[in-house]
Amino acid sequence: TKYEKMGRFPAPGVEFVLFSPQENYLLTNNNRREDPNAIKVFSIQSGKLLRAFPLFPPKFLPEGVTKEETAQIPPPPFQWSHDDKYLARMGRDLISIYETPSMKLLEKRSLIADGIHEFQFSPKANILAYWAPEHGNAPAHVDLIALPSRKKLRQKNLFNVTKCSMVWHAQGTYLGVKVTRHTKSKKTLYNNLELFRLSEPGIPVDMLEVKDAVMAFAWEPRGSRFAMIHAENPTAAKVNVSFYDMMKKEKPDNKKKAKAAQAKGQISKSVGSSKETVLVPELHKVRTLEGKQCNCIFWSPAGCQIVLASLGDSASGTMEFYDVDSQSLVVKEHYRANQVLWDPSGRTVATCVSQPIGGGHFKFAMDNGYILWSFQGRQLYQQSFETFYQLQWRPRAELLPDDKRAEVVRDLKKYERQFDREDKERREAEYLEKTKEK
Repeated sequence: TKYEKMGRFPAPGVEFVLFSPQENYLLTNNNRREDPNAIKVFSIQSGKLLRAFPLFPPKFLPEGVTKEETAQIPPPPFQWSHDDKYLARMGRDLISIYETPSMKLLEKRSLIADGIHEFQFSPKANILAYWAPEHGNAPAHVDLIALPSRKKLRQKNLFNVTKCSMVWHAQGTYLGVKVTRHTKSKKTLYNNLELFRLSEPGIPVDMLEVKDAVMAFAWEPRGSRFAMIHAENPTAAKVNVSFYDMMKKEKPDNKKKAKAAQAKGQISKSVGSSKETVLVPELHKVRTLEGKQCNCIFWSPAGCQIVLASLGDSASGTMEFYDVDSQSLVVKEHYRANQVLWDPSGRTVATCVSQPIGGGHFKFAMDNGYILWSFQGRQLYQQSFETFYQLQWRPRAELLPDDKRAEVVRDLKKYERQFDREDKERREAEYLEKTKEK
């Protein structure tokens, strides 16, 4: 095999490189605040420089502050849309959206977003979500904007807001917004979750009030469930982990409803079965696990399995492998672990003790290395290193589109019967082969 140079992209002093999701473009960054061309965007196929940007957008940094204070302000990052069509960056009260491959502003103007604090692209559609705090008499709000039309799909107003955090579902079907609110005195903080259903007409929003502090929130990649870590006190040693589902199983009232649900792929068995159920959009709690020692949650890419991990220097390194369907729980430990990485298939998970790459002495170097586990929590392999910086899984392409995957899941019982029959025939043939000479 010949390894040949495919292209050369001049980027003096580069510190950071980002490929676009479809691998058509390359973004480089040298992090130099004084360089007007600190960020460069290249076409990978042609090697051509498409456009260069300064580290900060115009008028982004506040006026009248010292050089030391501005040095503490991080530059707003560029974000790619899922299909490489758009590259966007937040500015002061606006989002600048650039079209590819021309890298010109969409419709020659930025998207006005007064007071914007954060934005994120949907992972599966050209939809922007952003939030802005209260400003004057206007309440805080979360907006969903369709591109390129700039149509406002949904706006949710929020009151007494201290902070918001947005989390997209991997399939783009839901958006979760964790809202930290304050009482009128601003002395007491409380949380609620705003849950947007993007696949439903009108994008309805469910509101879940949580009296506890919410420390972590994550969607199940291939489902409608989510998990969150919460406790009365955010510094508590013991926490609770709750699981919720955005969809609820119900028996259909009549065959017409059952057929409609089956057409949408929302029925678990074929029409006519006595045990058929349909999925209806209704938020409900699945269960709560109490008294856990974890500060991070990691869903398997295949769904169903989740690792409840206690990560960090002062944490216990406890790893709890939990099956949300069967409720089986296996507890393991990786002392001083600071990373959990699922392989793309969801069959294997790596836990790591890694050190920063920026030189210097790492005080936990004796623990450096990784452990590979099965999704059920069985240790498969362990390797230690004197210096260990990073572990990454090779990306895995999707073999089946969503409709074909749903078809396989729906017909799983049929395949099980077929494979069981073939296994039985094979065992009988092996038995006859062994016993024919007796």
